[in-house]
Amino acid sequence: MPILGFSQNQMKNKKMAQQAMTKKKMIANKSKMKDKRSSNPFTTKKMVENRIINRWEEYSKAFEYSDFEKIKTYFTYPVTLSVFGDPIIVDNEKDLMNWYKKIRNDVQEGYKYSMLEKSRVIWISKDICMVDATYSRFNANYERIYTGRGIYMYKKVDKTWKMFSMSRVELNKNKK
Repeated sequence: MPILGFSQNQMKNKKMAQQAMTKKKMIANKSKMKDKRSSNPFTTKKMVENRIINRWEEYSKAFEYSDFEKIKTYFTYPVTLSVFGDPIIVDNEKDLMNWYKKIRNDVQEGYKYSMLEKSRVIWISKDICMVDATYSRFNANYERIYTGRGIYMYKKVDKTWKMFSMSRVELNKNKK
């Protein structure tokens, strides 16, 4: 005659298995939520816009340090530069670096660093956008010596956002 015995160990094992299964479900649900967030068009768009603004700030930092080798990495050619009067078109890195060396030498006296005051990304298409940026330049005493505004056109080139046009815009001083 067989004798059957039930111990609490089986119950513990069953409970532990249920807890493990619940934990797996929670992890799977978190993963699904993360996938939903990353597939949300608004979230994705904001992430791309932040990446583009970060690229602009890196470019600005390279200008601050006169790092012309780095500056050229933020552009794709040809580049249209409409900063002083008539636009010019630059077809290569060497000409771009020469233009930046001239501009950097003629920047406001006492210039030490720049800060982005405000920016807005405006989409032209899926792979082209413009950044409307207002920035200020400061001297070593942290005094504002210049405020400017520019329109920077970006396009996606090999999964990286690169500038292909830069235009200066007059600030509207009467705007409240």
